[in-house]
Amino acid sequence: MHRKLRLRFLLISWALMLLFLAALCTGISLYMYQSSVGETEAALRKAAESQTLTDETRGMAALWLDENGTIRESEQSHMSLSDDTLQAIAAELNTDGAQRIAQVELGGRRYRCLSVLQRGGAYAVVAECTQEQDMAKRLRRNTVMFTLLGMVLLTPACILLAVWVSKPIRTAFEKQNDFVADATHELKTPLTVIAANTEAVLSNPEAPIESQEKFLDSIKDETMRMSGLVGDLLFLAKIDAGEIRLDTEEMNISERLEGLCMERESEIFETGRDFDYEMTPDMKYVGDWKRIRQMTEALLNNAQMYTPEGGTIRVVANHNRRQQLRIVISNSGDPISEEDLTKIFDRFYRADPSRARETGGYGLGLCVARSIAELHGGSITAESKNGINVFTVILGDAEQERRSAE
Repeated sequence: MHRKLRLRFLLISWALMLLFLAALCTGISLYMYQSSVGETEAALRKAAESQTLTDETRGMAALWLDENGTIRESEQSHMSLSDDTLQAIAAELNTDGAQRIAQVELGGRRYRCLSVLQRGGAYAVVAECTQEQDMAKRLRRNTVMFTLLGMVLLTPACILLAVWVSKPIRTAFEKQNDFVADATHELKTPLTVIAANTEAVLSNPEAPIESQEKFLDSIKDETMRMSGLVGDLLFLAKIDAGEIRLDTEEMNISERLEGLCMERESEIFETGRDFDYEMTPDMKYVGDWKRIRQMTEALLNNAQMYTPEGGTIRVVANHNRRQQLRIVISNSGDPISEEDLTKIFDRFYRADPSRARETGGYGLGLCVARSIAELHGGSITAESKNGINVFTVILGDAEQERRSAE
């Protein structure tokens, strides 16, 4: 599909380039031709006003005509026209009206003439303009030649442009296919488990509810897991479509983050992990707390998921040197490789896929967290050193991002 799109863009860009070059060359040719005609007519008017041939660089002739259009007197400068030619030109002139410019063609040569009505006849000035017609022919030929030459030279540029423009489309198309395949796979697993447990329950309709509890609990867990997956998929789809709008408010972000950590503290301790948090007091921030909470919980879930029993999870919130809000969530555990660090925020990517079922993760949490940070004009980075994995969130001007999105 993207190949057809690239070919279509190439043809369209090539056609537009052709039209542009043709229009440009035609415009330049018309301008040069009109400039030449304008210079000739200006010289004719100047000579008609002074009734003297002062232009030493242009071949011109002056005619004094009587009321019948007969030449009474003539003068030539840089021209050598016969009497018959002058009389033929005079026959084409207007001697009974106001000033006008006419064009006469005789013997394959063209002349531009200007006649001025005078008492008892007219005064006319003649200039040869054969070179203007030759110029017009050359310009038409050059227009075609330069247009074709330009298209030959620009064809590689059009090809490169088509490849460059279609590359993001191709990438998006491939990501879409991968996204659909991954989503289908992730949804298939809980659906298979739900179907198997439902069949197990239905196969023993007379069994007491207590004996079916493990099957029902499994159905519940998989349903909740699938619900979370669908929710994250919808959120990311809305992000891609630009449909997510921040509901910003000014808040004491220190108190909000501390309250969230207090809510998660007992849960983390129950899993055998240490939890520590430290907030700079009374930090103010304008943002969407619902989304910031969602982002922070996604990062805490990731930390809890990959922190071994007895390990430590730590949350620090403060300002960086640019006075931007910084939230740092770190955890002890297996180091993240350099390759995984470059992909860890991609959709459905898991550094340890074998633990997906055990932890309940499906590789969207960090992607959601990054999207929320970017909605707030910020970013998330990850690093791994000395057995400590650190995720650093920098939140920028959420109001500016919201206004630009609108």
